Amino acid sequence: MNISVISGIIVGIIVVIGGVFTSTENWRIFFDVHALLVVVGGTLAATLISFPIPQLLKVTKILWSKIIGNHSAPHITVISEIVKLAAGHRESPEFLQSNVGTISNPFLKEAVQLELEGGIPFHKIDSILKKRAEVHFVRYQDEAHIFKTIARFPPAFGLLGAVLGMIALMSGLGSPDSFKTIGPAMAMAMVATMYGIAIANFIFVPLGENLSKLSKEDHLMRNIVIDAIKLLREKEHPLVVEEYLKSYLLTGEREKLTDKKEAS
Repeated sequence: MNISVISGIIVGIIVVIGGVFTSTENWRIFFDVHALLVVVGGTLAATLISFPIPQLLKVTKILWSKIIGNHSAPHITVISEIVKLAAGHRESPEFLQSNVGTISNPFLKEAVQLELEGGIPFHKIDSILKKRAEVHFVRYQDEAHIFKTIARFPPAFGLLGAVLGMIALMSGLGSPDSFKTIGPAMAMAMVATMYGIAIANFIFVPLGENLSKLSKEDHLMRNIVIDAIKLLREKEHPLVVEEYLKSYLLTGEREKLTDKKEAS
């Protein structure tokens, strides 16, 4: 499991519950069916209008695999695998052909297979891989955009719930002892706004940002593979391959790569 996401969810729940129970003795006022119906139901309705159901189901699966599932920096892992391929390929021309099935990174495996099949000029292979990398990046960013779009709905419907509550409040101002109910009624009306802000900022905005970050990491990894294929094609020394590809990494990431290499 992704510890960062799980930790964030737990902290968010603690913050909301802690805020509810420490703000007033009458904590039951925060649990309003009217507000929940307007915010959650309205968000669901707007989401279904904006995006087709199959696309939403697909994004949910991607969300589970990329965020909830185990995640490690793909660029560090793929560089380690490329360096091993470079070492074997330099020693034996048949190394890539016999070991292509063992490559764990899908895009690297796809690139090596294109290189080995022949029949396509090298510059065309580079162009194909670059195009595929760009298309993946755009598609993954679109998936992140879905969550960022949905994040705009809960605050809007929270405001709608507050307006509906204020309308109901105003309609009863002429009744006897109505001044005694103004405070509690206004508080109930504002609960919908609280729901909208909390749902947007604790759920959809962070998930959208996380997916956007992961798509950028994936794009970086694919660019590393594109450069790696060129280096493998020229049978560069594994040390040259490693140092060249390490240019994509920050200092701390280079140290992690070195530690991983020493451990293996």
